[in-house]
Amino acid sequence: MFDDARMRPIVCLTLIAVASCASNQPESRYPSMSIGSGYSLPSSGSTTRSEGTGVGMSRELEAGLLVRPDEMIVDVRIEKEAATAPQALALAQTAAGELVARLQQAAPGATFTPCGTKVTPVGGHGKVIGASEAFTVAIEGRVELAFAPELDYWKRSALVVGIAELADRYDAAREAKTADKGVSLRSTRVAVKNAEAYRAKLTEIWVQRARAFAAAAQAHEAPLYLLDCAPPGEIAQKQQSLEEVALSRSVSCRLGSLKAPPAGR
Repeated sequence: MFDDARMRPIVCLTLIAVASCASNQPESRYPSMSIGSGYSLPSSGSTTRSEGTGVGMSRELEAGLLVRPDEMIVDVRIEKEAATAPQALALAQTAAGELVARLQQAAPGATFTPCGTKVTPVGGHGKVIGASEAFTVAIEGRVELAFAPELDYWKRSALVVGIAELADRYDAAREAKTADKGVSLRSTRVAVKNAEAYRAKLTEIWVQRARAFAAAAQAHEAPLYLLDCAPPGEIAQKQQSLEEVALSRSVSCRLGSLKAPPAGR
């Protein structure tokens, strides 16, 4: 028989919804019995301290426009275990408060946004929830740090170093199994917060390239004209370095060969 009193807090936790964090991370490692949001980050156990934390430089370049990033984002996972789910949630909330305080020391101005909550009965797949001896609550979210325009490369790097030191501190706590264990900071990256502000510029660049192609490819007898275009896609961002983000947008149009331009164009 299930214990209704014990099940009640678990049912309540299933109502916690994911906030505004979207993620393209792999599927959760939790069994199907886990309860909560589907938002998850990679397991902290799969990453070693020797990998390091920070923002590297990419040699790939797929950009219509290179711009200077104005924010840094770090994925966060807080995982706590206790005899009951509410107790585990309370431990996770305390750890989140401590993280916020440490962020202000490591990188002043950084904010933490919790995005997803997952509750898992310890004991794994196939066991009766009411008979489980403990629960794990995982809070997933992100750290965001705005870059002021006047910050040069070295001041930005100092903020990266501050976050990296904090991440290493939590990694050490996990390995030593101290009270701070269960918190991990991963996937540091830079981005442009309002990429839509560059849509007009990206469109202008595309038009210039399309015109240059048409001018080079058209024959005198059959010049090329723009026939139609599909609705423009979302603006994609690709980190190039601490100082550069590549912005691009997909545009699908047809260039046709006509004896004369279409009427009205």
